[in-house]
Amino acid sequence: MKKIMLLSFAILMCTLYAEAQTSFEMIPTGGYTFPDQVNFANSYGRIEESLNWGGSLMFNATRNFGIELMYNRIDASSGIYTYGSQSIIQQQNVGINYIMAGPVMSVGFGEAPLHLFFGGLMGAAIFDPGPADNSSNTKFAWGLETGTNLYVSPRLGIRLKAQVLSPVDGASGGFYFGSFGGAVGVSGYSSIYQFGFSGGLIIGLGKVLPRRTYGSSHSRPAPQRYYYRSPYPPPPPYYYH
Repeated sequence: MKKIMLLSFAILMCTLYAEAQTSFEMIPTGGYTFPDQVNFANSYGRIEESLNWGGSLMFNATRNFGIELMYNRIDASSGIYTYGSQSIIQQQNVGINYIMAGPVMSVGFGEAPLHLFFGGLMGAAIFDPGPADNSSNTKFAWGLETGTNLYVSPRLGIRLKAQVLSPVDGASGGFYFGSFGGAVGVSGYSSIYQFGFSGGLIIGLGKVLPRRTYGSSHSRPAPQRYYYRSPYPPPPPYYYH
């Protein structure tokens, strides 16, 4: 118990004196994705819950703005079922590869190590069914994310994130959920929203970003100074002979 308290105190001291991020960060991540169901006329498709893994490359222009390049992999079981009897029409595993990019805004609290962030993502979702099916589908995808970065040093930190990723197809705004190349004639347009949580290790590889500057002189404005002036003129000098 004493060792745990000492370790917690050491981590707290590190975080209290940590500074901001670097210009380039590599963030390997892993987490959990919730199940999602899509509805059709006489059946429904379901992608089960699963673990997700991947990583991000962050290109930080300032302490408050950057561009993220993200890869996220989800391996889950999926199937198509009838509404009434809940019987399985077709079931197999599917892998979803998200390759996304987008801007990320960060909100800091002075020199505190805790940074809140939120961002939008656009890219591609590549569906790899298997092992019985060799077909693959690539769809446009979008996403949203929010979370916090906790820095223990300028080059090391922890990221905790919540995200939603959604593949879309055509003008209808849905993904074509078919039988993944099988002989079952089930198809339709419906939205897929994959909510998930993840955690990652922030590894800073670029230069440490400078603190915020003020004005063109890159310095804080000088404080105003007040001088007291006597309303009476000074006495004439005296000469001694």
